[in-house]
Amino acid sequence: MASVIDDTGGQWIALSGLAISLSLVLVAVLINQAAVTDYYSSYAALEFPKEQIREITTQTQESAKGAAQLAWELNNASNETVLSNFTALLGSYNAQTSMIYAVHGETLNITLVKSAFNSTHDIDIIWLNISYNDGTTRYASEPEIIEVKQ
Repeated sequence: MASVIDDTGGQWIALSGLAISLSLVLVAVLINQAAVTDYYSSYAALEFPKEQIREITTQTQESAKGAAQLAWELNNASNETVLSNFTALLGSYNAQTSMIYAVHGETLNITLVKSAFNSTHDIDIIWLNISYNDGTTRYASEPEIIEVKQ
């Protein structure tokens, strides 16, 4: 069959132009993805609530020590009330801190695992579980061991 245009030399120029333009588009997309990925990966370290978790554990340790001393001072008749007083005080602290963090859209739960008494029936060591979740970061501590010194 006879061709309409006898000179086909320009087709290679058009084909190479198409290949170069497609490769430039591909390189632009890859550079754009690298920039976005680099931004999100560098931002992820700043997004982790490290200071907030430290603040929670420090405040919980201080409050547990204070609650243990207050539970001993509230001891009415027998040494069996020390643990129940401490459990009630810690439950109140958990409810208050959970409510404060819930206002910010975060969940916080502090539970008593166990406590150890010394020879004078003072609370000596406390084991607490602290769990924190802000929607992106979930933190659950091994039992926090708190030594209570009188």
